[in-house]
Amino acid sequence: MVNTLPAKGSIVYRHQERKSGFTKFERRLNRVFIFLYRTYFLPLLGLGRVMILIQTIGRKTGKKRIKPVLCRRFYTDKLTLYSPRGMKADWLKNILATEDHIFKIQKGFRKLKVKATLIQDEAVKLQHLEHWFNNFPDAKNIFGYDKTKHQGIIGTEEFNNLAKMIEFIQLEIV
Repeated sequence: MVNTLPAKGSIVYRHQERKSGFTKFERRLNRVFIFLYRTYFLPLLGLGRVMILIQTIGRKTGKKRIKPVLCRRFYTDKLTLYSPRGMKADWLKNILATEDHIFKIQKGFRKLKVKATLIQDEAVKLQHLEHWFNNFPDAKNIFGYDKTKHQGIIGTEEFNNLAKMIEFIQLEIV
């Protein structure tokens, strides 16, 4: 089997590499995060501006599923979710399996019913990613993008590959 991971120092490599030990840690961390969020402790600290809880119904089991997801308001002025695993993310599959893509979220202290729209146009994905890299300092932690180190990456093949890997989902309040 041929190794399909890109060069080790690239931004795409960091996004594709997924360690199995981290998955178990992530599940435990999500449980703690959900508990603190639902007791309104984390929204009180201001974390409700960047993280939301999405509540979906499992496409196979029919059980209620809750997942913390990073949420941003981009230049479109709509809440936008980011799926680093692309279409492999179970929460995204659950959203797309629901009727009319309508589900519930908790953003800060508010609980809302929203409709999801998957962004499929590559040019719009590139715009979203470029906006994120240029305007949000957390791009360094999420993507490994440092403005001084990776200054000319926008518009390169590596940048295009990163945009193809991830999915952006825009939310509209119903």
